[in-house]
Amino acid sequence: MRGESEVWRALGRLTPTERRICTAFPTGAEVDLRTGDAQIDDPAGAADWPPARVVRAEVLAALLLGAGRTFPGRVAALRLRGARITGPLQLAHGRIAASWLLEQCRIDEHIDLEGGQTGSVYLRGSHLRTLSAYNAHIDGVLAVSGATINGSGALALYADSVTIAGDLRARDTRVTGPISLIGADISGQVMLVDACITNHGGRSLNAGGMKVGRSLNCAGMRVVGEVRLPGVQIGSSLVFNGATLDGAGGTALSATGLTVASDVSFRQELPGAGRCFASHGVMWMPGARIGGNLYLSGARLDSGGSTVALHARRASVDGSVNLDRGFSTRDEIRLTASRIGGLLDISGMTSPDALLILYGANVAGGIRDVGDCWPGRVDLDGLTYGPFDPYRPARQRLTLLRRQIKTNKTEPGGYRAQPYEQLAAYYRGLGNDGQARTVLLGKSRAARTTQPWYRRLPGYLLDGLVGFGYRPSRAIGWALALLIGASVYYSTVTPTRVDTQNTSEFNPVLYTADQLIPVIRFGQPEIWQFHGAAAAVGAVLTILGWTLGIAIAAGATRALTRT
Repeated sequence: MRGESEVWRALGRLTPTERRICTAFPTGAEVDLRTGDAQIDDPAGAADWPPARVVRAEVLAALLLGAGRTFPGRVAALRLRGARITGPLQLAHGRIAASWLLEQCRIDEHIDLEGGQTGSVYLRGSHLRTLSAYNAHIDGVLAVSGATINGSGALALYADSVTIAGDLRARDTRVTGPISLIGADISGQVMLVDACITNHGGRSLNAGGMKVGRSLNCAGMRVVGEVRLPGVQIGSSLVFNGATLDGAGGTALSATGLTVASDVSFRQELPGAGRCFASHGVMWMPGARIGGNLYLSGARLDSGGSTVALHARRASVDGSVNLDRGFSTRDEIRLTASRIGGLLDISGMTSPDALLILYGANVAGGIRDVGDCWPGRVDLDGLTYGPFDPYRPARQRLTLLRRQIKTNKTEPGGYRAQPYEQLAAYYRGLGNDGQARTVLLGKSRAARTTQPWYRRLPGYLLDGLVGFGYRPSRAIGWALALLIGASVYYSTVTPTRVDTQNTSEFNPVLYTADQLIPVIRFGQPEIWQFHGAAAAVGAVLTILGWTLGIAIAAGATRALTRT
């Protein structure tokens, strides 16, 4: 055709290698220029390749954009290996019916696919500068696995609003500069396993609003710069097992409003083995919606100079949240107002200096905390939960509540009423009223510490007598002790008879009972009287008797109304 002839005339004389590629294109035959020696064929050394391995990018563009011949019954495709491609590969806004493979090639300049439509694109093992696929439509796979993209701080892989009908494969890819996938729609999975992305002081992966039909797999990925996933929707799982995220002094992961249909995993590559997930910088996940489990088993989080390692305020996790198996951090873990449908598992957490904030959270499945795994500082105010695993008596659980932080401060030793009430409700739900009363006694003692000294004195008295009403049997013990002690005392002193008509003998036990028990009278004080010290003892007994009576009544009332 005339148009095609004009294209080829503009390209000038083709080299033997270029003619070979043009001949292979209509049938999709492969053109392999490699020598078989891995060192020689490394695209990093393409500057030393002979002219026979050099191809102009404009020749490849002409083929892909329709200037090449096609044969009925054959599928045209560009399959080229081991070539050095010079000049920019300009395919913007083109309509490319064929798929194209440039494997282990060196592409000296930019690949521009903006606004274009093409079949599958394979750049496996190639070295290139930048790839732009803004608003492109790829009817198949975009594969850059094993590739090296030497971009800049502004551009490396630019694919905002790209539509990919298959997968985005970037396994073991080395990228300098940002990868931008804002608004991308990828029907298959995104594979970034063992990829290395470096963008100091900037965003390494920016995928806000991206939709992924299957999973986003970043296992083993190493990143310098921020990973941004705000508003991302993932149809299956999100995996960062064994990955290392370094925010380079800023945020390591920003995933506000992330939605994942299945599990989200930041843990070791294999349970109990392999590289651990590690982050240096804040992991920001407020409002995340996770349809499965959230795994941070064995993860190591470092805020990178901030105070917060993990921020997941108002997150919703239908499954369990696992901060177990050696999970460690020295900073804050914020799960404020989050909803967890399964367990909160912190068994084996090794973060004694951390602050775990569960303010207003709900853990429907309960809490698993085998061993002494709680951080030294917690905020449990407003936390509601199911059963503990394992069961422990109240005295042991009270040590956890003493780690509550103070108001507007991060050091332990604060007091909140709700955590005590919630723990007491847990024991009452098990039918163990005695353990519930132990918790509520601990609550009253903790509340006392927040009062000025002059208001604590009645509390000490009430605690000593009846344990703030939760130990009413103490009052009976005190009464018996006073009865015996005073009876012995009155048996050693001689009273004065004031009722000469009554000839009964003085009974020190009954006299003491008359002074000590305010509602029962045995008549001894009407017959006998004491003066001096003995009279003062009687007055003290009367005061203590009324005090014990009121305490017993208050304790009985509290026991009946609270448990």
